[in-house]
Amino acid sequence: MKKSKEIAYSGVVSALSVVMLFLGSVVWVLGYTMPLVASIIMIILLDSVSAKSALLCYISTSALSLLLLNDKECALIYALFFGFYPIVRDRINSVKPKILMIAVKYMYFNIAMIAAQLLCYYVFAIPFDDVLGKWGIVILIACLNLVFFIYDKLYTLLLRLYKLKLKKRIEKFVK
Repeated sequence: MKKSKEIAYSGVVSALSVVMLFLGSVVWVLGYTMPLVASIIMIILLDSVSAKSALLCYISTSALSLLLLNDKECALIYALFFGFYPIVRDRINSVKPKILMIAVKYMYFNIAMIAAQLLCYYVFAIPFDDVLGKWGIVILIACLNLVFFIYDKLYTLLLRLYKLKLKKRIEKFVK
């Protein structure tokens, strides 16, 4: 692929990701789901271009979202986990034995989510919603682990769907 097409692909994916994160920033309910959607868009870039372009797209999207978005939690969740996870996912999946691979995935996810919550609280002075008391963060992390389990399975299925059905259509459209 020509360098100009790689740059165009990366620019479109970056812009689309920032728009998705902006939507998550504006609509409060979508604050946790739009980083997921923005990371799924990276499938196109990872498969069609390269991991290097995906990494640069991730860095630019993270920087722009942290600078431009009002909802820093949405931007931090993307920057600390969902933006980078598609890039390192194949390397994590190659870890043997399988139980160690699963442990690495969940450890990375939980460290990123806890770091995002701590940064929101201590750096950006965003108070944690104390509806559930002192167990609220534990319940949030447990629910997010369930979401991550579903996300990882869904990501695998969407990657297969992309390779079987959508890749040829997108490549025809881009020519």
